[in-house]
Formats: sequence, C-alpha cells, structure tokens
Amino acid sequence: MTAAAPAIRGTENKITDEMIRQMEAEIGKETPAKDQYNTEATIDNSRHWSNGIGDLNPLWLDPEYGKKSSHGAAMASPTFLYSCCGRSGMQGFPGIHTMHLGDDWIFYRHVHIGMKIFVSGGVHSLAEKKTTFSGRAFMQTHFRHFRDQDGNLLATMYLNQMRTERNTASRTERYQSHIEPYTDEQLEEFWKGIEAQTIRGNVPRYWEDVIVGDEATQLTKGPLTMSDVVAFKMGWGSHFVHHIRANEHRYWNIKRHPHLPIRNRLNVPDCPEAVHMLSDTAKAIGIPRWYDYGPQREGWFGQVVTNWMGDDAQMLELRVALRRPNLEGDVQWIKARVVSKEIDAEGRHIVKMDLESVNQHQVVTSTGKSTVVLPVKTKK
Repeated sequence: MTAAAPAIRGTENKITDEMIRQMEAEIGKETPAKDQYNTEATIDNSRHWSNGIGDLNPLWLDPEYGKKSSHGAAMASPTFLYSCCGRSGMQGFPGIHTMHLGDDWIFYRHVHIGMKIFVSGGVHSLAEKKTTFSGRAFMQTHFRHFRDQDGNLLATMYLNQMRTERNTASRTERYQSHIEPYTDEQLEEFWKGIEAQTIRGNVPRYWEDVIVGDEATQLTKGPLTMSDVVAFKMGWGSHFVHHIRANEHRYWNIKRHPHLPIRNRLNVPDCPEAVHMLSDTAKAIGIPRWYDYGPQREGWFGQVVTNWMGDDAQMLELRVALRRPNLEGDVQWIKARVVSKEIDAEGRHIVKMDLESVNQHQVVTSTGKSTVVLPVKTKK
C-alpha cells in the first residue's frame, strides 16, 4: 500500500497580541531598503522587467528608439520600480501568510536609463479585518519612497497586504475554479486578441482629442503558464520577505526565520512563494491552483495605460485593487476607459482612467485607476 502524502506543514501559526504590538510599534518608521533586486535603471534591467510582463514598447527596450524620442534617451517603464522595492521595516507576522491586495503608486518623475534608485520605507498602517476566508486577519500597508542619485523623489508606493492564518484559510472553500483544456478554436481567439494590441509610441495623443468614454485597446494576457510566472520573476527579482533563494542561501534564511517556510509534499521546507508555482502548496492556503504575482497583473495595468498614452505623456498615478487570483490557465483581458479630463491646479492637462481585468469566466479579478498628463496641441 502506498503511504499517504504528508500534510503540508508550516501553516499552523496563529496571530497573537504580541505580534500585533510589535507591528504597531513600527508604524511610521522609515529605514533604507535591504535586498533591492535592481539599484539602477539600466537598459538590461528595463528590458528584463518589460519582457517579464510581455511589454513590447520600444521606449523601454531600444536605446536607438529612445534617442529619437522626445526624451532623447531610452526610458524605463513607470512600473519598473517594482523591481527596485527591497524590504523596509518589519514585513509581517512569523508563519502568517500574505495575500497581496494591490498597490497605490504616485509618480513624480520619469525613470531614465542610468538613474541610480534609492529606496526607503516602512510600515504605514495596520488594521484588523473581519473575513470568512481565514481566522484572524489584518490589513497591513507598507510605504516605499523611490529617489534618484540626487535625492529627487521619483515615486511613492503604498503596498497593501492581508495577513491571514494559513491553516484556517486552507480549510475554507472561498476560491472555487474548475478549468478544462482549451480547444484550438478558443486559443485562436486569444491569439487574435494579442495580435490586435497597439502601442501609441511616438505619435502624440493630445489632450484636446481625448473624449470621455474613450477606451484603450485591451490587452489579452494568457492563458497563464509557468513560463509567464518564471519570466516575470526574472524581471521582478527575488527581494521580498519570502525570497526565492537557492541552496545555502535558502538554508541560512530558513535558519534565521524558522516560521517562514511552508513544507512541501516531501516534507522539505520551501518558501511561501511556492504558492505561485505548485498547486499543492496553493491549496494549503485555500487557493485551488498555483496563481500569479500581484505586481505581474499590476504591470499589465501599467502597460495598457502606457500603450495608450504614448511617449510624450506621463503617468502620475496607478492604483490597483486585486480582487481574485489569476490562476493557472486563466486568461485576463486588461481594459482601460477614460472617465474624466481636466486642467489641474498646476496647469497640467489631466486624463483619468478606470481599469479592470476580466477573466474567461467574465469575473472581474482586479480593478484600478490611473491619472495621466497628456501633451497639448497649443499652449496659451
């Protein structure tokens, strides 16, 4: 008789009052980031990030194209800064799982190739939340400030996460999703969507020409495969608290943080990021199959906006709320629609957009908002 597979361990911890007190004591403290994956915007790093989200915009990829642009040089995508985040302050509760809820970005300057990137941050807030998905749960928000080598503020990000007790979450049935193999005809429809995508590029999109209700050409992403996740991880890096680390690096990290790992079906301790690669591990936290990274989808949201706005525009805000995971095999359609246009107090010509991603079941998996400054035809 074949022995039953061992239960996946590393899911037993509960949130305690002492954990909460320690986290609350960290609120507002700002410290330099550790373990930044990228500390400089190079053409290679920019390319790795863009390739990792499938963004073909030549402004991020081609130095010669960049030289001929209005910027006079290649640039990095605004969301490239995800690959520079690092860790600042206390990250979470030992042995308590993290569900990424989304992020709020405020951008102040373009990221030019050659810039050094310095990051600092810490805990912004902590609030207990009622949930049917797990036992005790807390919403934790971190902040990150990104500056260049001259101290200029490039962006601020607020990272929103839910801390949930792993074992309790694994016994719930909140996420249910069944998937069958796609037909060749279905796949052909997906491919048509990919081929229909457009990049505005060096053709200015003028503020005067935009009409409220205008829609960007939607992005088709998927069906989600392991190669998508691996390529994204290669561009984003391994720098958050759950680090994917190899061999000795993994061993000593687990030695220092014994409550960090989840043990796999062979009883080997592995990092919690295995939920993005192994369905057995994902099921241990209540998700039916392995699933995407939050910043991966948020990079897609940034892509649909930058594709639409063109080289001469600037993204000021990108706010994303992740509602449901993007599971293995899922397809996402990323949409953007203009909801308002105005001239702000600084005289900038602003367009605001609503964003959403919808999967093959017509379920909205994430929503967002973006604010963009567009060029004008004539300046008074």
